[in-house]
Amino acid sequence: MVGAGAVFDFDVLVVGAGAAGIAATGALGAAGLGVVCLEASDRIGGRVHTDTAIFGVPFDMGAHWLHNEQSNALKAPGLAMGLDLYPAPAEGVIHGLDDSAVLWDEVDELEAAGRQAARADAETEAKTGIPTDRSLADVLVEKGPWSFTAAMMFGLSIGRDLPDTSLRDVITWEGGHDWFCREGFGHLVARMAEGLPIRLATPVTDIVALPDGVRVKTQAGEIRVRAVIVTVSVGVLAAEMIRFDPPLESDRRKALDLVTMGDYNHAALLFRPGAIPVELDTWLTYQLQAGPKGIAQGGGFLCNISGTGLTSFETSGSFSRALQEAGPEAAIDHGLETLAGMFGANVQRDFIKGHATAWRKEPFVRGSYAGALPGGHSQRKVLGRAHAERVHFAGEASHVGQQCSVSGAHLEGLRAARDVIDQLG
Repeated sequence: MVGAGAVFDFDVLVVGAGAAGIAATGALGAAGLGVVCLEASDRIGGRVHTDTAIFGVPFDMGAHWLHNEQSNALKAPGLAMGLDLYPAPAEGVIHGLDDSAVLWDEVDELEAAGRQAARADAETEAKTGIPTDRSLADVLVEKGPWSFTAAMMFGLSIGRDLPDTSLRDVITWEGGHDWFCREGFGHLVARMAEGLPIRLATPVTDIVALPDGVRVKTQAGEIRVRAVIVTVSVGVLAAEMIRFDPPLESDRRKALDLVTMGDYNHAALLFRPGAIPVELDTWLTYQLQAGPKGIAQGGGFLCNISGTGLTSFETSGSFSRALQEAGPEAAIDHGLETLAGMFGANVQRDFIKGHATAWRKEPFVRGSYAGALPGGHSQRKVLGRAHAERVHFAGEASHVGQQCSVSGAHLEGLRAARDVIDQLG
C-alpha cells in the first residue's frame, strides 16, 4: 500500500474496466495494494454488458454464453452470488433438415479435419522451422448443402470469416458445455465490480515508463504509479488511442497486425409469447448459401432467451460487418425476414421491437473479440508480455485456450495482477 509521503498516487493503475480490468483490480486490492481502475466509457463491463432498459428484460449486448463451464472462471463466482446459472440445451433445431445429425456430423468432421491438419502442420514446423499456421478455410471440405452452415458455427466462435482465421487458434480453443445466466452475463460481471475503485469516463491518453514507476496521462490530469496493467482491446491498441513512451516494441506491433478484432453482433428481436414455436434457449440454424469468396451469408438464432421473449439473430465476420455498415434496421429486417420464411408471416405480426449491436463502431472497443489471422496464433503470448518492465497487459486476446471469452479475459486479468504483485513485492 502506498504510504504517507510516497511519490506515487497509487501502487497500480488498471486501464479498462472490462472483465480483465475488474479481475485485476479486485486481486490487487485484495493483496493490499493501492489501486485505481480508469475506464474510458461511461459504464463498466466492456464487451460483457447487460442492458435492461431497451426491452425491460435482461439483454446481453455482448457476451452471453458461459463457454466450457467445466473450466469457466466465472461460473463459481456467479453461483456464489446466488445468480441463476443453468446449462444451455444440448441440442439445437435445424430448420429444413429432418435429421439434425447431418449438420452436427459435418461440424464434427470439420473439427476433426482441423485437428488432424493442425497436428501435421505442427510436426512440419518443428522439423523445418518454417511457420505452417494455415487458415481454417483450407480444411473446409464442401461435402453438401449444409457445409456452409457447419462452417458458420466456427465463424461465430471466432468472430471472423474462415479464410481470415488461424486454424491453430480455433483448434486450441477449450470446448465444453455452455451455460447461461438468467440475469445476464454482464450483470454477473458488474456484480464482481461492486465496491472496486473504478473511475468512469476517464480515458487514458499517454503511458510513460519512468525508471522507478509510470506516469499516466488522462483528460482529467496525471497520475503517477509504480506499475500499470493495460486491459483495453487490441482494437484500441492498434488504433494507437493510447500513446506509449517508450513506443511499443516491434514484435508487439507485429502481433497487433496478426491478432485483430473480429465481428460478432446480435440483432435482438422481442416477440409476443409463442411467436416462435421452439423451446426457450433453442439454438436455431438454417441452410446457408455461400456468398462472395465462398463466405457463408447468414447466422443463427438463440430463441426465447431465458424465457424473456427475446430472440437474438447472431452474425459474424464480413456478413456481420456489412449489416453494421447498412445500419441497425438491416440486421433486424434480415432476422425477421429469415424467421418469417421459416414460420410464416405471423412472426412479423407478433414482432414488438428490435435492437442491433454494432461493436466495431464502439469507439473504446472497435470490434467483438480478437481472433488470429493465419500465422498469428503464436502471437497471443506476445500480447501478454510486459512492456518497459512496469507496463503489463491482459485481456482475452492474450489467453491461449480461452481466447475470445470473458473467462479468458478474467483469467488474464488475474495473471497480470499476480505478475505485478510479484514485481512490487
